[in-house]
Amino acid sequence: MRYIKIVLIAIYGSLILFTACNDSDQSKIKSTKDSNIFSIEVAKTEIDAANLEFVKLFNTSDSVGLANMFTIDGKSMEPNEPAFSGRSEIQRHYAIVMKAGNNKLGLVTTGLWGDEKMLAEEGEYRFMDKSDKVLDKGKYIVLWKKEEGNWKLFRDCYNSDMPI
Repeated sequence: MRYIKIVLIAIYGSLILFTACNDSDQSKIKSTKDSNIFSIEVAKTEIDAANLEFVKLFNTSDSVGLANMFTIDGKSMEPNEPAFSGRSEIQRHYAIVMKAGNNKLGLVTTGLWGDEKMLAEEGEYRFMDKSDKVLDKGKYIVLWKKEEGNWKLFRDCYNSDMPI
């Protein structure tokens, strides 16, 4: 009987020792936003906000603001024409698009993957005229890259679901 008590005390003491050494204090875990740990959930929130800004700039025909959402070496790759490289080419292109009456845009993100260096976004878009008539709809892929502390469009590529 005395042997059983000694074994139980040794087991109990070991448990106390092991649990005391286990650093599972949740208060020591930093929130993702306050640390350098990448979080796809935080990134999604940031991309959603950037997309809202992109749509606002497009819908208000602000081609300069829209071009500034791209990285310095950004590219807009649209169907049936060469890529527009750099902010000045992107700005000139979107100014023409906006003057043509394609001044309403809708975006829906359907997927987001990546890490702290680059994100890939998949989504669906709609171009509409001033009376909300759908001029084009389709899908897109955007590669987002951090520049100046913000996610910016590095590569933007889309194509239509509508017949030619």
